[in-house]
Amino acid sequence: MPTRLGHIIKSGAVTLSTGNKETLQLKAENNRIDINAIDKGFLKDVVGNMGGGKSIVGRLNQLKGLAEELRDEGLTFTISYKGDLAVTVGSGAKPKISKIITKTNAVEINNLLKLIELGT
Repeated sequence: MPTRLGHIIKSGAVTLSTGNKETLQLKAENNRIDINAIDKGFLKDVVGNMGGGKSIVGRLNQLKGLAEELRDEGLTFTISYKGDLAVTVGSGAKPKISKIITKTNAVEINNLLKLIELGT
């Protein structure tokens, strides 16, 4: 689904709100989709419903498969938390040390502390 989304959405921006509270901002341009989670609970619910289990290994394996599919399609997704970039997946990822953890060059952990904060 994310690869289809990346090909369908060419450019634009949208803000999702629940109960008059902003929860997620999405911006798309040039084969890149930037997701900014303002309410991490909303994003956790969406990711949790996609499967992969609750373990960090299960989620990393799920992310690895998605990231490699995005890379193969020439698409990039970024995930930020409250405006701070946490992870880049897909063709725009340029991992260094995170390649050891994720075992792929399609996932770049930009800010480990924000990624952990987003996941807790």
